Amino acid sequence: MKLLRSDMEFQYYKLDDASDINKFIIQTPESTGMPNQGFSFFKGMGVTDYVRTFKMWLREFPRPIFIVAAKNKIVVGWVYIEEWGVPALDGAPVSVLRAIEVLPSMRHRKLGMKLVLLALTQIVGYLLVKPLTPQAEIFFRKIGFKAPAEFRKVPVDLTQHYGYLILPPFMRKKILEDIDNYFRTKTPHFT
Repeated sequence: MKLLRSDMEFQYYKLDDASDINKFIIQTPESTGMPNQGFSFFKGMGVTDYVRTFKMWLREFPRPIFIVAAKNKIVVGWVYIEEWGVPALDGAPVSVLRAIEVLPSMRHRKLGMKLVLLALTQIVGYLLVKPLTPQAEIFFRKIGFKAPAEFRKVPVDLTQHYGYLILPPFMRKKILEDIDNYFRTKTPHFT
């Protein structure tokens, strides 16, 4: 486990091993006893036990990128990225953002953006994502992801994969130029 960044409220860790999950509290509606508290978005997609799923993902090879945002060891957001397995048409590596989630009570604090930014520091090449909701598509498009039709020449063969958006390497570099603005640790002092 590696601390990637921290800000005034949260710490952001890259987890390397399934046992790293045991160092955190993962809230779900079942664990909190409250139906609208905790992680639950991916339950309808087969994630019946978040802790067990996270551990399973961290046992995969090649090792995925799994980053959590935490406050006092309580996970408030997470992102999961793995290798696509097929390089881009220009030979560059391709990764895919498979899942990202922020606790409902923690939304609108830029946690999702911070998690994506930190994920971008961990990859090279292209990043793909398949938004699962209209709100997710808006979020990823604001970051700079584009539909295949928006490229003059599509850099990744997605003919068998409908609905994916692509973030090219030049956009990743451009986005990362502003990363420090998202992780301010002190309140600016104006005189």
